[in-house]
Order: sequence, then structure tokens, then C-alpha cells
Amino acid sequence: MKTYLVGLSIMALCLISGSFRGEWFVQNRAAGPSPVPILLYHSVSGDKSNPLMIEPTRFEEQMNYLKNEGYHSITFKEMQEGWYNGRPLPPKPIIITFDDGYEDNYTAAYPILLKTGMKATIFAVTGSIGSPGRLTWNQLHTMESSGLIDTQSHTVTHTNLTKVSDKEKMKELVDSKNEILHKLGHSADVLAYPYGFYDRRSVDAVQKAGYQLAVITEPGAAEVKQGRFLLHRILITGDLLLDQFKAALTAP
Repeated sequence: MKTYLVGLSIMALCLISGSFRGEWFVQNRAAGPSPVPILLYHSVSGDKSNPLMIEPTRFEEQMNYLKNEGYHSITFKEMQEGWYNGRPLPPKPIIITFDDGYEDNYTAAYPILLKTGMKATIFAVTGSIGSPGRLTWNQLHTMESSGLIDTQSHTVTHTNLTKVSDKEKMKELVDSKNEILHKLGHSADVLAYPYGFYDRRSVDAVQKAGYQLAVITEPGAAEVKQGRFLLHRILITGDLLLDQFKAALTAP
């Protein structure tokens, strides 16, 4: 009799446990992958004449805020693995990006990223690398060696992809991809559209060139429903106060 009752108890526990597991699976599947804020920076500089430039002290304040509030900076590859392959993302994931490849990304932003342990992605215009005021390949290699920085593509010449021929589109996309592979030893799988401009043919060209993801400048967090090649970003300008920065992180 005791054996019978124990057996029934075990069966009941299994059924209850299975029910909870099934409920958890359904709820999480229904919820889908969490949105990920992608921050868009350009230059970290004391020059206040350009709204796209942010003072180093303000940038450090923002990075410290993210760190203290439990945000975890991730790479695009980590986001892709989490969204599409089921790998768990850390709590409060966030992606930090810099467009164009300004030299101050190395001289001003990089020391702050090292200090705070925050990862970042630099979308480099490969044809401008080594030009005055721009990053060098050696600087990019040094930053990548830290494990905090990832270099991705912003095309070769920062041309508006909606205004050039299909052949020119492919040259901009493929040549920049190949240059990053040749100089840094890893593939460029993510594109930032120059100026944030895109159209159907541009998106098709990005896919054809072998990119896995692409980002635009539409505001708000990136979400799976936006598609792989139209992921939104949150523009961070130099005049943004900390309270405004906090609000931007959660704005729809």
C-alpha cells in the first residue's frame, strides 16, 4: 500500500513539475526575445560646436550609470545568438556603438570603456581609416585585443546607398567587409547604413553581400520584429543630460 501511495505521489509531482515547465515555456515563447537598446555615438570630444560630439566627462558619466544600474554591454554576435539561437542573454543587455571611426574613439572613449569594462562596436568607414582625425588599423587592433571592442562596417566611403547603382552598392559593402577581414582577421557581419538611409534595394544588397544584421537610425530599442536588417538605434547627442539619457534608454 505504501509503495502504491509513494508511486502516486511521485507521479503527481512529475505532473505538477511538467505543468510548471510547460507553462514557463509557453510564457517565454509567447514573450519572445527581449528588446535590446543600441546606443549610437559618434565622437567623444570637448568640441561643443557639433551636437554629435559628446564630452568625455559626460560619456564617462553615462557609462558609469549603465554599469551601476546593472546594464550588461554585449556584442551584436551575442545578441544574435540570444535572439535566434536561444542562448541566454545577461540581464539588461545593451549595445554601445560608434559610427565613422573617429580617432577620439581610441584616445578618449576607449580609456573610459576600459575603466568601466563596457563593450562597444565601432562601425568604421574603411576608406577613411588612417586619415587625419580617424582611427588607424593599429589602434583598432589594439582595442580589439582588449576583448571590449568589435569593428564592423560602415561601408568604404560612407556613400548614401540609395543613390548609387547596384554595382556600386556591392562594391561598398563587399570591399569594406573584405578589408576588415584582411586587416583585423575577423569577418564583418554587421552594417550601419551611412546616414541611416536605406531602401529595398539597399537592404537586398546588404543581404547579398553576406551581412547578418544591419542598423538604422530610427529611435527606440532594437526588437526581433524589426527584422535583421532594420534594427533601431538610440542617438546619443552631446547636449543630453543624464536624466534625458536615462529616459532615452527606455523610450518606445
